Amino acid sequence: MLVFLDLGWVRADSLDDLVGPVFITHPSDPPICFTVDENDRFIAYPMPEDVVHDEPLIVNQVFVGARLLGTTDRFTFKSYLGKYLGSDKIGAVHCDVEAISGLQEWRPIVTDAGIALQNTYDKFLMVDETANGFKIRADADEIGFCETFRVYCQAKFKYKRKKVAKEKFDANQAEVDNVRKTQSWGGGKMKLTSKDARALERARSEGRLNEAMLDRRAQMKADRYCK
Repeated sequence: MLVFLDLGWVRADSLDDLVGPVFITHPSDPPICFTVDENDRFIAYPMPEDVVHDEPLIVNQVFVGARLLGTTDRFTFKSYLGKYLGSDKIGAVHCDVEAISGLQEWRPIVTDAGIALQNTYDKFLMVDETANGFKIRADADEIGFCETFRVYCQAKFKYKRKKVAKEKFDANQAEVDNVRKTQSWGGGKMKLTSKDARALERARSEGRLNEAMLDRRAQMKADRYCK
C-alpha cells in the first residue's frame, strides 16, 4: 500500500475535486480502472473482486489532474511517469506524451452518475468491451453509461478546499458589513488601506476581529458612542 492511501479516497463530485491525485474507474463488469504500465501503455485494468474499488492499489493507477492555465473547465491528467493522457482525431487514447497540446486537453462534465471526459474534438471518453477485454476509446458522441466514470480524489484535498472556501475572509466586505450593522452609513465613505486590510486579517486569525472592528469604528468616528 502507498503511504498516501492511509488518508482515504472519496468520490469526486465537482471540478475542484479533479485538481490533484485522482483514481479513475468505471462500474463495468468487472469494474476497471485507468492504469499505465512501465512502458507508458494505457490500460483498462480489471479490478479484482476481493479488493475495494474506491482507491488505487499501486501508483500506476494514480493520475494528477490540473486545470489548464487561464481556464476553469479544461484539465490535463498526468500519469506517475510524467506523461499526459490524450486522444487523437480517430479516438485512440494514449498516455505517452510529455508535452501538453490540444490532444491532452479534457473537459470534465459532472453528472449525477459520475464524470464524463470530453476531448478537444468534442468526443467523449468511453469504455468498450471487446473479445479481448475492455478498451478505452474517445469517440462517443453522447454521454451514457459507458461514458460515465467514477473518479476518486484524496479526502484531505477535498475537505481542505471546502474548509478554505468556508473560511475565506474579505476584509473590505467585513468593513462594509460592520458599518451597515452597527453604524450610520455615512454616505458609504470608508477608507480601508491595504495596511488596514492586513491588520483586520491578522486580527481575525488571532480571534480578536470584534475588538479590531471597534478600534476601526473609533478611528473613523462613524459611531458617536465609540468616543
